[in-house]
Amino acid sequence: MTRIPHAEMVDVFSRALEARSVAADRAHKIAVILTDSTCDGVPSHGLHRFPGIVEDIETGRIVPSADAECVGSFGALEQWDARQGPGVLTATTAMARAVEIAQVSTMGCVALRNANHWMRAATYGLQAAAAGCLAFSWTNTTPLMPPHGSAEKRIGNNPLCIAVPVANGDPVLLDMALSQFSGGRTDTLRRTGGKFSVPGGYDTQGNLTTDPGEVRQSGRPLPIGYWKGSGLALCLDLLATLLSGGLATWQITGSGADVGVGCVQIFIAFDLASIDDGRSAEETVATILADFGSAVPLAGEQVTYPGQRSAATRRENLAQGIPVDDEIWEASRHLAGM
Repeated sequence: MTRIPHAEMVDVFSRALEARSVAADRAHKIAVILTDSTCDGVPSHGLHRFPGIVEDIETGRIVPSADAECVGSFGALEQWDARQGPGVLTATTAMARAVEIAQVSTMGCVALRNANHWMRAATYGLQAAAAGCLAFSWTNTTPLMPPHGSAEKRIGNNPLCIAVPVANGDPVLLDMALSQFSGGRTDTLRRTGGKFSVPGGYDTQGNLTTDPGEVRQSGRPLPIGYWKGSGLALCLDLLATLLSGGLATWQITGSGADVGVGCVQIFIAFDLASIDDGRSAEETVATILADFGSAVPLAGEQVTYPGQRSAATRRENLAQGIPVDDEIWEASRHLAGM
């Protein structure tokens, strides 16, 4: 397995972006976010996405110089337009603003429309947690899943993230698509010949399968909890569209990615220091996690809260180098002229 230092991956991504007229500071920020996701063990939303991001810049689906701007203010809620800027940059801006509002008003919400793929939802949960905020964010997508009871795609897999800061520990970080497996994870497994650990969708005959290739062929990923995930996907699309004034799932233009051009993202932050002095919140989080972690694990299993494993992976990869798919890594180097 080839392992690449964090700084080297950032450099390759930055060079490739700058070669396509992305300003150096913006290229570096994008590169760091994509590298961090890969370092955390989520290459499906980092390295593996990079060639597609470059293609989207070249075709104009991503406008590299565009910044998000506020287009409406309603107390603790603001509507912003991403103007088809780089998804990771406009999302970072939106979460930063949600945190600013929360620090004044306890809760802040930014509803961002006309956005590109934000890559890994956890990026913005970590951003809020680092500022001492609880966070809840989600995005709608192009139609990727059939609603429960149908074989026709009508709902997005609408990834969501919940983050909770933990004093002297790794944040609780729940990052999940509403399909059993994200589109990026599905493609990674298909590429490497892997299988889903549990059924991830249906084959063309309507049977549940652990084969990611068959799920891509049928276009029928499985919503989490069957009808429950189907209903939650619909409700998140409704909430996102109503809060932002943006496009609903059925209106979003596909871009070859699993989110599409013109999606909506919601960023909600709660400032714990505004609720109390923070100490009781820290104690509450600690006692809940202690009780959670006291559950006796099954043989060969380990009880961890969301975010612990990715944080451990990050520490390992920072020390030893980030494991890469050699073919995609070489393709990225080629894009950088190396």
